[in-house]
Amino acid sequence: MNAEAQTRDPERTRETILEAATGLFIEHGVSAVSMSDIAKTAKVTKSLIHHHFGSKAELWETVKETAFTEYFSGQMAMLEEAEDPAPALLKDSVEEYFHFLKNNPGVVRLFAWTHLEGDSTCVEMDQKLVALGAERIRQVQEKGLFRKDVNPSHVVATFCMACTQWFEAKCHHQHWPGMGSDEDFLEDFLKLLLDGLLPRDASDTDR
Repeated sequence: MNAEAQTRDPERTRETILEAATGLFIEHGVSAVSMSDIAKTAKVTKSLIHHHFGSKAELWETVKETAFTEYFSGQMAMLEEAEDPAPALLKDSVEEYFHFLKNNPGVVRLFAWTHLEGDSTCVEMDQKLVALGAERIRQVQEKGLFRKDVNPSHVVATFCMACTQWFEAKCHHQHWPGMGSDEDFLEDFLKLLLDGLLPRDASDTDR
């Protein structure tokens, strides 16, 4: 992309920078990628990157937001529309997240890098989803359809961690004896999760 094209189409320049940064961050992590690396891959000057995104940290935030927004919007809409939630909402939410990760391996790598590098900045969207998801689970508990002796936020954390780890560590556990396909795992995980949340006795529904 030459200087004339950059000036003529700033939006395309921004997209090119974002695509280059996303690819590099996915492959190498944030810490190992410099602004010079991004500029070289995008075939732009570092000053253009600063113009469109500011710092590398701000560019990283944009990469994460872009990668996660589509899932966030769909999942939030599902939770917001469920004014009278039932256990099936949890099943649908797990399936939605699982298939989002399966269809977006680059996002799985981005998540892995954030965990490895101790990045705790991507919390706003997470907090909204966890808060609303936990509230929907609490509402199901109040109906007596899920056991009440389990922290709703821990339920959300359990399925998020299990699904994320399934894909992050797949290169390792896929060689374990007897391991099934992605869909086999999802089916079994849902059985364990949903059956584990069923009230065990009267004390579970009274707490």
